[in-house]
Amino acid sequence: MTQGPLISADELIAVIDAPNVKVFDVRGTWASPARALPDDYDTGHIPGAVFLDWTRHFIAQDVAPGLAPIADEAEAGASFATLGINEGDLVVLYDASSHMHAGRIWLAMRHWGFDNVRVLDGGWTNWKNLGMQVSTALAMPGTGSFVPKHVPGLKIDLEEFLTRQDGACVIDARGTVNYAGKADDPRSGHIPDALNVPFSAMLDPDSGTFLDADTIVTVFDYRAPDWVSKPLIASCVSGYAATVALLALAKIDKTGILFDGSFAVWKQDPDRPVAQSHGS
Repeated sequence: MTQGPLISADELIAVIDAPNVKVFDVRGTWASPARALPDDYDTGHIPGAVFLDWTRHFIAQDVAPGLAPIADEAEAGASFATLGINEGDLVVLYDASSHMHAGRIWLAMRHWGFDNVRVLDGGWTNWKNLGMQVSTALAMPGTGSFVPKHVPGLKIDLEEFLTRQDGACVIDARGTVNYAGKADDPRSGHIPDALNVPFSAMLDPDSGTFLDADTIVTVFDYRAPDWVSKPLIASCVSGYAATVALLALAKIDKTGILFDGSFAVWKQDPDRPVAQSHGS
């Protein structure tokens, strides 16, 4: 089985019945209001999968989702326990939003020391298109015993971003329209000098699976020419699409850091500059 950040549908089927394999359905939406989609889970999900509400687990609970950072140690510990995750488990995450919600949980778990976590390549949509098994049976986890321990170097907040951005290659994983900004909205656009590497450019448009390693390298070479020679910081709107870029980088054995909160946090200060490219 793969040891990278992703697991294929075939690989998951081969191990899905093992007692230490924990599968989580992380389907959600950013459509107003931003929310998890438990009704979609109830309608059909991967057999044995437990529903994971991205607005409740591994995210700070006292801040709106669009600005909320990854959970602190106590909150993360509560999520590991509630979801039944133990040391030695293999955790597999999937969504139907181009790996954004699953990727965010993947990053958060690793930030708190749980490394044996994979994202289902292609997510729920590809699983269904392949004709894989679907269940409506409700899966309930036990109580997990994994104890979180902070792993540095996976994500930074605004304060640390401000100290690192000048020497880094900052990539913005949003689509080109949001990156460009709107002429009638001066606080839309992107962080100055951030380079646009849309998350969609890393995915096969038909299956939703990640492109092969050589093509991912080509995408980064074209859109962020200095990506190999500088530290990589991934951003987006709120720290979700950026994790798709980090998954792509991990697939080719490259590392990057998540700017947690990303542009949504950046633009909160009206004196902080915002760049636009809608006229180019």
